[in-house]
Amino acid sequence: MTEQRRDIGSRLENWARVYRSTRTIGVSATGAFCDRLEREANGEKPTSDRRKVDEEDAHAIELAMRHISRRDRLMLRYCYIDQERPEAVCRKLSLAHRPATVFINAFHHAQAAIEAMFANNRARQREE
Repeated sequence: MTEQRRDIGSRLENWARVYRSTRTIGVSATGAFCDRLEREANGEKPTSDRRKVDEEDAHAIELAMRHISRRDRLMLRYCYIDQERPEAVCRKLSLAHRPATVFINAFHHAQAAIEAMFANNRARQREE
């Protein structure tokens, strides 16, 4: 996995944390508290850096989403915000679910589309 791919992946995860209707899916407040207590009892340090939210970057991604194809936009929404399983995403987007490379290629294409929007914006800003 290239450094660029990891970068856009982490930016999309940040976008999902900002635009998801709840911050954690399927976790009750009591369950989250118990998990935190268990991690502290095992000596794990809290990782607040990983969970910090960059709302400005998330907003930039949300604006860029308007300029990519509907299929790519839905792919990213289903995978990052809705956290759907690949089979469900394939069904919703009318993609073949076998072989798995069909989903993987569509997923990487969607990531590349949003990445290209940022590359184009950076190039335009340099020209100005």
